[in-house]
Amino acid sequence: MGKIEEQGGLPFSFEFVEAPADLRPYCNSLYIFRASEAGYEDWLPAYSGQLAVVPSGYADMTFDKGVVGQTSEVTLMGPLVKARPFKIYGPMLMLGVSLNFRGWAAFTGLPVNENHDAFLDPATAMSPDLLARLAALPDALRSGEIDERGALDAMAAVVRDGLSELSVRHVQVIDTTLEWLSSSFKPEIEVLQDKLPYSERQVQRLVTRFFGQPPVRLIRRYRAVRAATLLSLPELPLEIEAEIRDAFYDQAHMIKEIRAFTGKTPRRIEKSDGTPVRDMLGPDGYSSVDLFGGSEDRQLGRKPV
Repeated sequence: MGKIEEQGGLPFSFEFVEAPADLRPYCNSLYIFRASEAGYEDWLPAYSGQLAVVPSGYADMTFDKGVVGQTSEVTLMGPLVKARPFKIYGPMLMLGVSLNFRGWAAFTGLPVNENHDAFLDPATAMSPDLLARLAALPDALRSGEIDERGALDAMAAVVRDGLSELSVRHVQVIDTTLEWLSSSFKPEIEVLQDKLPYSERQVQRLVTRFFGQPPVRLIRRYRAVRAATLLSLPELPLEIEAEIRDAFYDQAHMIKEIRAFTGKTPRRIEKSDGTPVRDMLGPDGYSSVDLFGGSEDRQLGRKPV
């Protein structure tokens, strides 16, 4: 694939590939991203860390203070805490592993609060041997020695071999925070504090380390992401629509928050038949947090009453 007409009339395509069973606790998914149009521009939503190989084309992304980063043949991108604009110089092919927060901690060992919203040197997160295995994949893909699925299998093997065992304490913080974020549009910080056997200061420090932001900021981020995901659905029960609007102070606040964390207004998300935002916020691309937690699962028929 590579031509626009081969991608459903769109200038890009995402193909999500389910992670191997043993890696599912660490990955949202594997994926193949293709872009056939040079100069395609859009926004990437606040998203988890990415490990990718890029055998053709490249993309740049603008971070705070106008700093522009660029993909390389082996790309490691820290988790994003807000939406970021990007531009593709194609035709581009990128094969990736979307690491969830447990996966980022176990594979890279890097604190998110010090390594978010940036392209990072892959050598800081993996051994020379693992990096060499990834660095060999672009040439192997270009020569036809390996196909895209084979390259994804090789990347999954690198992640598998690079995982370190997390302490019970750290797994507890990550998993409890994710469950808390999934529980409601507006989870109460006191509930998270009660679930973790640490002081308020320790909870703040540990959550910031693993998620890049303290709990009060995470509430904003995932409220906006959850609302954007639900609003992108073709049909939405009125009860859920009302629940979304009640989660914000007013319409202007909702628009501002969703734009900050997805790069799109609610109206643009509703009308987008195919954008990276819509693909990445769907259940195949964004599985760290149960975006259909609380009452939405039942109302959407995702779990029995």
